[in-house]
Amino acid sequence: MDKLRAIEYFVQSVEAGSMAAAARHLEVSPPAITKQIASLERELGVTLLRRDSRKLFLTDDGDRYLKTCTRLLDELRESEAQMATGRSKAHGRLVVGIARTVAQHCIVPNLAAFRVRYPELELEFRNVNYMQEPLARLCDVLVLIGWQDDLDWIAQPLGRGRHCVVATPAFWKQHGMPDDPADIQNLPCLGFRVPRGVVLDRWKFTWGTQERTIEPRINMVFDDRDTLIQAVLGGHGMHFGNDMTMLPWLRNGTLQVALPQWVGNDAAPVNLLYRRGARASASVRAFGDFVASTFSALTKERNAYGPADTGAPPDWFKAHFVGSLAGRK
Repeated sequence: MDKLRAIEYFVQSVEAGSMAAAARHLEVSPPAITKQIASLERELGVTLLRRDSRKLFLTDDGDRYLKTCTRLLDELRESEAQMATGRSKAHGRLVVGIARTVAQHCIVPNLAAFRVRYPELELEFRNVNYMQEPLARLCDVLVLIGWQDDLDWIAQPLGRGRHCVVATPAFWKQHGMPDDPADIQNLPCLGFRVPRGVVLDRWKFTWGTQERTIEPRINMVFDDRDTLIQAVLGGHGMHFGNDMTMLPWLRNGTLQVALPQWVGNDAAPVNLLYRRGARASASVRAFGDFVASTFSALTKERNAYGPADTGAPPDWFKAHFVGSLAGRK
C-alpha cells in the first residue's frame, strides 16, 4: 500500500462525498479508491468510513484521523509550494564567499538594479579568497580570483585580465614613462603577497614572441590590495597588479598604465563557483547571471588597456609554493 496515496484518497472521498466522485476528481478508477482505503483501514485496525447506497459517513475514528490527515496534506502542499518557489523565484538568504577586492570594486557598485529586481533575496557576503578555506564550506556560491583545483565545485569563468604596471601620473612624470620592462628594474616598487602566501616580486612580461622577466626593487610588501593601492596613490611606488581589480582608478585617471603593449603574466582569472546541482536554485541562478553580466561589462572595459593574459597557471601555483618569488630558484 502507498500510505500517502491512501490518505489522499481517504481525504478526497470525504470532501467529495463519495468514492466515485473522488475517483473522478483524482482521475483514477473507483476500485482503486476502494482498495487503497480498505488497505488503510486494515493497517490502522479501525473503520474510517461507513457507506450506504447514497452517502459516506465518518466514524469517530475516521473523524479524528481525518483532522490529522488534512493537516498533514496541507503542510505537505505548503512545503512543496515553498520548494517550487525556491526553484522559480529568488528569495531567502544566499551566502556569497567573495574576495574583498572583487566585492568592493566589482560587485557592490553594480548591485542597485539587482536589488530592485530581487527584493526578497537577502545576500550575505563572506570574505573568502580560496575554496579550501573553512569559511567557503558555509557559502552557497563563491566569486574568487585564482586558479581553482577543487573538483567539488563547478567553476564558471567570469573574466580574466592581465598584470599591468601602474603608478600615478605624477610618479611617471618624475621617473619617466618606461618603454621596456627593463626600464623599471630599479624604480621604487610595491609588492603584493597573495592570500596563498606568495610575494609577487618576480614580474614576467610577453609581447608577441618577446619575453622579459625582472625582479624589481621592492621597498614595501602588502597583503591587502586596497592598502597597497593607497600607497601607490600616495606616490610611494609602482605596482604590478591585475587590471581587472584596478578599473576604478584606471577609469578616473588616478592610476596610469605603463608598457601597455607588454602583457604582464600570471594574472589569475575570476570564477563563479557553486556546488553540483546548485543551479537548480533560482537564487543561485539569479545571482550567477548578475555576476556574469557584470564581469562581461568589466571585461569590455578592461580590454581598452590591452590584451588579457592567456597563459597557464604559474609553476609556483602548481607547486603550492609560499614565499618570495625573487628568492625562488
